[in-house]
Amino acid sequence: MGMTLWIHTLENREYAKDSDDHSLMNLHIEALDALCDELGVRKLTEFMDYTGLEYSYGEFDEDEEEDAADPEIDPETDLAYGIDDMTWFDAAEGLAALQALRDAVAGGRLGEVTADETERLIEELDDCIAVVDGPASRGGRFHLTIVE
Repeated sequence: MGMTLWIHTLENREYAKDSDDHSLMNLHIEALDALCDELGVRKLTEFMDYTGLEYSYGEFDEDEEEDAADPEIDPETDLAYGIDDMTWFDAAEGLAALQALRDAVAGGRLGEVTADETERLIEELDDCIAVVDGPASRGGRFHLTIVE
């Protein structure tokens, strides 16, 4: 199974985790970060939250039994970790970076991708922009998370 990026938002402890897959963004993350540098905006990797990966890979110690008790589920997130365990970023900063990237990719500034990938990458960036736009206008938070 491949890795992908999801975008989550947070406003007044309202956690929204429904997300489309952003697999091309993940695949081209290094090139997108380099483009962010050129554009003078924060890199996408600076908006990453690794809590889910850390939990997944750190869940069992080698000495623990596979049948360890199931973890308690957080009522706000429906996950084994809570909102305060995650890393959050200003949605307005994220929106600025995403919009600058989208415009640059649409302008052909990410040379290593095919025309089809460019179109799909623009769709992924548009989806992220749509998700973060409302929270950005209301002082909300967001993050990108790696999902496998």
